[in-house]
Amino acid sequence: MMDAGDNGGQRSPPRVAQAERGRDLEEELRDLSSQVAALGRSLAAERGRSLTEGGALRALEIAVGGAQARVGGACRALDRAKERLRLQQEAGQVLWAELEAARAAKVGAELRAQEAESQCQARGAELERLRQAVQAAQHSRRRAEQERDQVVAKVGHAPRAR
Repeated sequence: MMDAGDNGGQRSPPRVAQAERGRDLEEELRDLSSQVAALGRSLAAERGRSLTEGGALRALEIAVGGAQARVGGACRALDRAKERLRLQQEAGQVLWAELEAARAAKVGAELRAQEAESQCQARGAELERLRQAVQAAQHSRRRAEQERDQVVAKVGHAPRAR
């Protein structure tokens, strides 16, 4: 059986878009994580410098805080996207099972239809044999009646039973 994410090499557009959105979110998360790490290194370097540059340090701390907030938001968005994808995959599995059941039912119906057609053909052939037998019997009866009529015509009366 194919897995729910595989529908014969074709992907549905919403699933493709969602997968791309998930990849985009993961890439954005990596970028933001890199930015946070770089800002963290910069912050550490700034702390080592003179405290007289406190304004720059504070601005850097604010930037790091903002980046961390964006990373958190991106993580939450990624989690939501993964959950939607999981739900879609479950729905896909249910639809796949329904499709397989429908295909099996169709095969069963086709087999029953073939059997019914075969029986119909057999009954048609039997009916044709019966028609031919009836025609042969009618022909024999007519011939016997003609022979009887000829005998009656020769003898002048119907033969009497003994």
